[in-house]
Amino acid sequence: MISSVVFIQIAQIMFPIVAIVSLGILIGRWQNPQLDSINTLNLNVFMPALVFASLLEPDFALQSYLLLASAALLLMLMTGLLALPLSRLLQTDFRTLAPPLMFHNAGNVGLPLILLALGNDAMAAALVLFLVGNLAHFAIATYILDRSAKWYRSLTSPAILAAVLALALQLTAIELAPTVILPVRMLGDIAVPLMLFALGVQLSHAEFKHWRLGIAHGFITPIIGFSLALLLSQLFKLEQTQTAALLLFGTLPPAVMNFLLAKRYAQEPSKVSAIVLVGNVLAVFSLPLALLYVLPRYT
Repeated sequence: MISSVVFIQIAQIMFPIVAIVSLGILIGRWQNPQLDSINTLNLNVFMPALVFASLLEPDFALQSYLLLASAALLLMLMTGLLALPLSRLLQTDFRTLAPPLMFHNAGNVGLPLILLALGNDAMAAALVLFLVGNLAHFAIATYILDRSAKWYRSLTSPAILAAVLALALQLTAIELAPTVILPVRMLGDIAVPLMLFALGVQLSHAEFKHWRLGIAHGFITPIIGFSLALLLSQLFKLEQTQTAALLLFGTLPPAVMNFLLAKRYAQEPSKVSAIVLVGNVLAVFSLPLALLYVLPRYT
């Protein structure tokens, strides 16, 4: 059984998300700030810094996680295929529905959750999932939102270049001085709170009729993600820690980055903001259910 301590820790992870979004809603209603330039800075500076600093944290052998990375990528692609009939069922544009269904909050929720549930030994698996999720998000989501976009432009986005550079340093065993990493880490620390705050500002002007879509998406996302993760972990014969990490990855709520990309490409950002916010709130219920399955079997 899962102790009450685990539920308290999960609540502690989710509380900052709700708190910062709520602050953004209040500021949005009070001052109506224009965040377009700040959102651009977040995509081009702060988020790449977060990716770079995070991937340089542990010392792990990437080749040991190729099957896990492949399973995670296939999970996202299969989810995208399922988004086609779901978009018709929910009477929603595929481009609005698919990215939040496919790309999960593997950073500010996934990393601490996997570490909390599985311990320090799972940090490498969590970072691999974080990397694959970010690479796929920028490459695939950009194409979904803009069919005229060239795939190589997505691969040269600042966040992906930061990931490639970090991996190159890992593979060549080049260590950067702590004084060099510190300012990068400080810039990266801005990314997630700023994304959440910008989401709140957008929500302050959102139409409340989209809450039904948010609830429907919030229930569907963890069910599909967990089910596919369970199937793929068996097909790829992942070891226990990687299986547990993949199951938790599949259950994560939609990434806040989905909102920023929807804002950039004018793809119904009010609907996407509702999907992201409600999905993260409902994760308070879906994540404990995933843990209820994972902890007795894989820890």
